[in-house]
Amino acid sequence: MEIKLHANATTTPRVRRYLQESDKNDRELARELGISVTTVRRWRNREQTADRSTTPVVVHKAMRQEQVILINALREILQAPLDDLLFMVVEGLEIPLSRATLSRYLKPSYHRGGSEILCGKKALKAGHKAQSLTLHYRFMSLHMDDDGDHHLLWAREPVSGWCYARVYSGMSPSLVVNWLDEVLAQFPGDIQSVEMQSNEGLSEGLDQRLADRGIIGRVMPVENKRSAVQVTQPLAEIIPAVRVCTPDELAVRLCFIFNTGKQQKKLGNMTPQAFLEALRP
Repeated sequence: MEIKLHANATTTPRVRRYLQESDKNDRELARELGISVTTVRRWRNREQTADRSTTPVVVHKAMRQEQVILINALREILQAPLDDLLFMVVEGLEIPLSRATLSRYLKPSYHRGGSEILCGKKALKAGHKAQSLTLHYRFMSLHMDDDGDHHLLWAREPVSGWCYARVYSGMSPSLVVNWLDEVLAQFPGDIQSVEMQSNEGLSEGLDQRLADRGIIGRVMPVENKRSAVQVTQPLAEIIPAVRVCTPDELAVRLCFIFNTGKQQKKLGNMTPQAFLEALRP
């Protein structure tokens, strides 16, 4: 019998039944199975072992200001059209919204110089190659329940839109270098050049690592400095998905869903991951 599990599920129905029937305490089970205590408690408090439906029970027609801030930040990171962004908000953040509601709260976006930014098959026809990354940084001031200040690093491949993000509680040149190594290991292709923002503290320590890998590093000026993301309420009260994961785990999950979860028309009805893999020799 075929079993359909959530894309990020860490347990199977058999393991969930074991959790519900075991006499061991939560921490013992978490260590035994290599899962979080939160996951253990969630399934011990349920009677069924199947994943719940992700279809929204209630579709909200209004958004909290904190949700507006975070969703607009997500839009900037992904640079996704409305339908793809709606998919990320509903499936990734688990915020039940209608398309019309989401559109109403999005800030206007402007392309540099007023020209269209080519991506997907249009970019390939224009001679662009999916062999470069742009690196970005954003400071995040979160509620103390979420441990306060955090740092968001994300990389994006412009042709496919493929992205990879992590959220850290601290920041250092060595951490950024290690993060770049992780990005390059995850990317489904060969990167020939990397563009970094000159005033965002990303270039320090990266030049030598890029040179060692034979990758061209470019520093690009920033026309408008990005403001910090400030959230004064606990994330779990704003984003349902954070109730069972950390901000960093959420960032990784969102990238996974975006890269592999939905086919995009501009990519020839492929996901960003599949689009890049199809370009490999």
